[in-house]
Parts: sequence; C-alpha cells; structure tokens
Amino acid sequence: MRPIAARTPTASKRPRVGRHTAKLVLVGSLVLGLVMGTTQPAMAAPEVGPGQWFIDDYGIDDLWKKSTGKGVKVAVIDSGVNADHEDLKGVVSKSKDFSGLDKDGKTPIGGKTTIHHGTAVAGVIAGQGKGAGPTGVAPDVDILSASMWLGPDRPKESGSTREQADKAIRWAVDSGAKVINMSLGWDDPAWPVSWDESFAYAYEKDVVIVACVGNASQGATQAWSPSTVPGVIGVGGLGKNNRVLSESTAPGTAVDLMGPAADIPIPYYSGGYAEGQGCSFASPIVSGVAALIRADDPDLSADEVSAKLMSTAEPVPGHKGQSKKDKPDPIVGWGRLDPKAAMKSDVPKTVPSAADALAGWVKMHRRGQSGPAETDNAVPAEDNNPKAVAPKDVVSSQSTPMLGYSVLGGGGLIAVILFALSAVVFIRRRR
Repeated sequence: MRPIAARTPTASKRPRVGRHTAKLVLVGSLVLGLVMGTTQPAMAAPEVGPGQWFIDDYGIDDLWKKSTGKGVKVAVIDSGVNADHEDLKGVVSKSKDFSGLDKDGKTPIGGKTTIHHGTAVAGVIAGQGKGAGPTGVAPDVDILSASMWLGPDRPKESGSTREQADKAIRWAVDSGAKVINMSLGWDDPAWPVSWDESFAYAYEKDVVIVACVGNASQGATQAWSPSTVPGVIGVGGLGKNNRVLSESTAPGTAVDLMGPAADIPIPYYSGGYAEGQGCSFASPIVSGVAALIRADDPDLSADEVSAKLMSTAEPVPGHKGQSKKDKPDPIVGWGRLDPKAAMKSDVPKTVPSAADALAGWVKMHRRGQSGPAETDNAVPAEDNNPKAVAPKDVVSSQSTPMLGYSVLGGGGLIAVILFALSAVVFIRRRR
C-alpha cells in the first residue's frame, strides 16, 4: 500500500470528497441529535417510579400527556408533610398546624403508627420521582399541608380532633385549594354540626373533597366520617387484581369510588421509602386524578369533576353489584376509578350538587339532634402492620435513574466515536 502522503487528490476529486465529508457531518449530526434529543423528553416528562404498578394499570401516565396538575392546589389534611424529604422538595407551597402543639404543618406529628401518614399521602399525590421515590399522580400540583393529631395518645394540649379538622378545612379553602384529601376517619359515621358549615363552605367555594371510607382491618364495619358527609367522594380499596380488597375498605352508602390500595410506594417521613396498604392511599390517587382534570379544564366546577369521575367508573371484577340511580351499591359505589375515561368524557347531563345534598341532609336530620361525642382519635385508614410503614433499603434502587441516563449518554459518546472512525475510513478509501 502506498503511503497516504503520496495520494494527493486532484483538483477534480476535491469537491467530491468535500461533498461526501459534508454528508457525513450532516448524518453524524442527525445521529447525535437523535441520541441527545431522545434523552430530553425522558428527563422532562414524568416517569413512573419503582413499584408504581397502578400508574400503568389505571392509565394515569396517559393523562400526563395532557396534564400534570400544574396550577392546582391540593390540601392534605393529615399528620403533616415533611417538605424536606427528597421526593417532596418544592412541593409544599403553604402549611399550617391545627393540633394545638405549636407546629408548622411541615413537621410530622402523631404516634409511632401514624406520624408517617401525611408525608406518605402527599407523596402519592405529588411525589417528584427522586431517587427511588414515587412520582405523584399529579406531580406538578401545589400541596397545602394542614397538620392535625392522628391516632391514639393525643396530648392534653391538643384539642378536639373534629374541631382540628373543621378549622383545617376552612384554612384549606381560604388558601385556594381546589381539591382536599382526607385520608383519615373517625370510627363513627356521624359528624358534628360544625362540619355542616365547614363542608358547605368548601362546596360554596368550588372544592372537591375526597376521603377514604375506612378499613375493615381496623375494625370498620361501615364507612367512617368524613366520607359519610354528603358531597364527599368516599373511596374504598381494590387489590392488584382489581377485585375488592376486603380488609382495605368498608361498606356503606358513602362509598362512591374504588381505587388501588395494595403495595402503594410512598415516601417515609424520616427518609427513604416504604409501601402503604389501605384506602388511605386509594383516596389520594383519586384526589390526584381530580387535580389532573381540574388543571386540564379549569372551567369545570367541582360538581362536574365529581360527576365525570363517578359516571365513568368501571364495574369491579368479581362483584355483581354497581350503583344505579338512587340505589348505590354499598360495597363498590359506582365502581373502579377510570382516569382516562373521566378526563375524556363530557360532563353528564345531570350533575348532582354537593351543596344541595348536604343542605338536604341537614334539613332532614339535624332537628333536635345532638352532635357525636368526641372520640379519642382520628384514625388514618391504613393497615398499621409494620411492613407497610418501615423504610425499605433504597440504596441500590436510587442509582437506577442515573444508570439509565448514563447509558444514554454512553450511547451518544459511542455514536460520536463510530462516526469519527467511519469518517477516517471513508476519506482513506476515497483517496
């Protein structure tokens, strides 16, 4: 083979080499652009976190193509949200404590079996998918954290939990909440007169309120308040097979929708992650979907959003009953949550009014009736088995997203190297 130096291209061949080189540069640029470009949507769009089986099963990732909840405020009335958790940084826009313990709404409070609860619920709604953390159903909403005492051993300086909830609802409404999530309950379907006014105030201000119905595993033989308040969307639990998860729900006319309640990834209040069980975590999934719909169409009223959610619910496999007009099914309500159908559907011709339903109930039942006695605790509807709340080892899984991007980056580098080598070989052959 002759030395390369002896192969000087003639004047007639130079333009051809230049054209081929230009083509190679163009093709290489396109290849590199594709490699680098494909990483951008993956980094910008929400990504499903580890173990979030329900995101795909319920089609929530399809809703993210239209809405991520931006511009909507969701109030979490619970045990307080740890806003410093890596999965929730920048999520809590406002907070306040109603426990009487002089906290700030971002400091988790409660007993050892309940202190984690508010952080977990907020993660289901608005987790940022950091590390091994879950991506919330509506990751771009603003969370309003209202903390109150949950569980037993309520300190003497902490007042009535029902009064705490009453004040928290009013604060959430005045703070601009469009959705309020209450993954808690009192083991009594009744509620105090003060709630008549606070819930009516929320409905007047166009707020969707979602609450879990209680867990049979915690002794709930019928739906607990506040899910029993007219106009509240009461949520029961389904398993991964879409069938009724009997231990994670409670029967009653308060049941409106059924949602996923098994193995729900959550951020743990003191760091790390865990899995939650029970309708406490089905409720925030419904709240998140309501927020997605409200962000997608801000002109919809709260009543219209609720009507879309319930009118599009699917039958629950293995359960024959389903609600019909004036005949609610006491086990599954209207059926299984169908987020995609709810967002796409038109508003039903008949839209029930939450305010009218509550006013009608008050008129019929409040005459000469005394309020319920204060119980010792507000119970978060959740299986308190330690396996549901203990942090998991997240060291190995936290590196997964970084690994994914490093592979993409490595692929881009390999493409550049291959392009350079092919260019050298091509030029040599042309000479």
